[in-house]
Formats: sequence, C-alpha cells, structure tokens
Amino acid sequence: MPPTDRKNVVLDATILSTLMSCARLTDFRFNYNFISIGGKSNSLEMGSIVHTILERYYKAVIDGKSRTDAVQIGMNSGKVFSDENANNSSPEELQLVFNTMEQYFDHYKNDFWVPLKVEYVERKEVYVDDEIRIGWKAKIDVLIDTNQGIYSVDHKTMKQRRDTVSLNNQFMGQCVLLGTNKVIINKIGFQTTLKPNEKFTRPTVNYNAARLAEWREVILPYYAKLMLLYSENEYWPPNYTHCENKYGKCNFIEVCEAPPNLREDEIRRLFTVGERWDPQNEEMR
Repeated sequence: MPPTDRKNVVLDATILSTLMSCARLTDFRFNYNFISIGGKSNSLEMGSIVHTILERYYKAVIDGKSRTDAVQIGMNSGKVFSDENANNSSPEELQLVFNTMEQYFDHYKNDFWVPLKVEYVERKEVYVDDEIRIGWKAKIDVLIDTNQGIYSVDHKTMKQRRDTVSLNNQFMGQCVLLGTNKVIINKIGFQTTLKPNEKFTRPTVNYNAARLAEWREVILPYYAKLMLLYSENEYWPPNYTHCENKYGKCNFIEVCEAPPNLREDEIRRLFTVGERWDPQNEEMR
C-alpha cells in the first residue's frame, strides 16, 4: 500500500481501553457521543473536585505563589467547581472531599516535588507501517521534577484501597509519549478510618523497554486496525463479559438487554448526545 493510502488513527487511553472492553460501548461513547442524562456519579464528581484543586494548586506554585497561598487558591477553586458542577453528591460527601484535601496538603507540607507543567495534552506519532499511522494523545495531570528525574504524575482518587496494576494503557502511553520508563501515581483515599500515610501514597509504576515496545509495536496497532475494521464494516459487536465488573454495571446495559427494535427508544430515554470526546476536555479519569 502506498504511504499516501495509510489510514490515520488517533487514540488515547480511554478510547483504547474501551475498545478492548467492548466494541459496541466504543461505538456508543465515541462515535455517537452518548452520555447519561443523569450526569456523573458522585464518585466521578468527587474525583473531579480533587483534580480541580490540585490543578489550581500546582499552577499557582508554578506562577511563584507561596505554598500557603497556592493551597488556598486550590481549595477555593475546588469549592467554586463543586458549587457549579456537583449535582449528584451529598453535602456530607462534598465535605469529605475538602476534609481529605486539607489532610492531603498537611501530609505533604514538606513536599520536594517541583511542578513543571499542569493539565496539558501531549500528542505524538507513535507507530507507522504500510497500512496505518497511529497518533497517541494523553492528558498529563502534572509533570514533576523529583530531583531524580522528570516524570508524569497521575492523580487517582478512591473510596477503598486498591493495588496498582502496571497493565494500564494510560501509564504505558504516557511513558511512550514522554520517553520515560516510569509513572508516579498520586493516590488520594477518601477513607475516614485510615491514617494519612495509609491513604496518601505515591507508588511508581516501572516498565522495561521490551514491555513498552510490545505495547507500542504490537498491541496498539492490532487494536487500531481492529477499530478500522469495525468502522469499515459498520458493525461494532458487543462483548457481554464487560456488562458487569467490579465497578458495577455498564451504563448501556439496559440498551443491550432490550430487543433490537427497541434499543433506540432506550437510548433516547437514558442518554443524550454530549460533546465529542477529547482528552483536553476530560474532567475525571
């Protein structure tokens, strides 16, 4: 195939991970842009507030503000965001977010990290062959100088403790984009029964060159070409093993359970058309 006939595909971790889970879900979310009428879950809302607080905090630090002022700027921004966007969280849940972040800033009051960039999107061509050219896109929460290297940091909020798994498209994609072999996870727990050193942790995920090469040169092009096949055939098959997982049921489960001739009615009842997906507009991971 001549180079001019190559197919161009741009992926990010959300699209790739969804494609790996279920093609029909990928079609609904990224081709039709269906979003739930009910809005975000309270967990997503709480996580979005934390991301807002940290974004404004790190931007203030980069702008030369004192740590005390930067913390206040972050907390105030979180409250404004909460007032405008938190529709599915109770007052108690919202208060838990701000109490948690006060504990977080106190726990890391002697933090030595130097933030370089905050909430920005990286995009780069990461694979090309005779058939396809793949661009990878990622939103970086914060790029940090740790005095031992410059790495991306990903904020993760959680209501219960979970182990960090390295089989993660987001983490591997960030390493490939930035030319590093490590990602730092900034875990922030909402548990009230744990001590700060137990619910505020920063584990690192390390990769060797062979694993990153496999992801970039084998796994990524396989799924990119599979997505093109679904698109060309105009059929995105469901994967019933993804309908229910440890995080709950798929948002579209009622659509898929309906007879084919009634699925459009279920979609109109439960979903609306949102903005086209773009990591730049992402508020919650």
